[in-house]
Amino acid sequence: MVVAATLSLSACLAPAPPINSVAFEKRAPLPGQLGYLETIKFIDDSVRYIDPAAEFFVSPDGEMCFRGLVNRQLVQFETYSNYWCISPFAVNNVDALRNNVSYVNEVRLWCAHTDPQCAHRVGFADFLDTSPDIANSILVQVTPYQPARAAVEHLVYLMGGNVRDAWTQR
Repeated sequence: MVVAATLSLSACLAPAPPINSVAFEKRAPLPGQLGYLETIKFIDDSVRYIDPAAEFFVSPDGEMCFRGLVNRQLVQFETYSNYWCISPFAVNNVDALRNNVSYVNEVRLWCAHTDPQCAHRVGFADFLDTSPDIANSILVQVTPYQPARAAVEHLVYLMGGNVRDAWTQR
């Protein structure tokens, strides 16, 4: 009796989609553009080039997640126990930022004004990290930074979101 109840209950529960699930691909790529999985791999390779322990993936919840030197204040205490995630529907614009101090360029994903503080940290508490668990953007070290920016914008498009550039809306 217990086994039958367990089997009927498990049949009702749908398994969570895996990481980088194609279930989150809402649009086909334009001709000549990378596909969904190829775009994710390109972004992941861009963050891993800077730091082999960093990573990028689409979570089982359909959010774009980064791990590595992301939004960090205390880089010397980095433990890589946290991820910063953002919904593709909440991304307002993506900036490619040149860093003339460290020469490690970055990409920043900004939250839409209608959804401020949409970026959030997922993971374990780290007593050395005093930054908040939510933010209005995600800053990630990548290379090459301009193609990585284009890849992030393209992935947002493929996932059904629309990157809106605040300067072109004027």
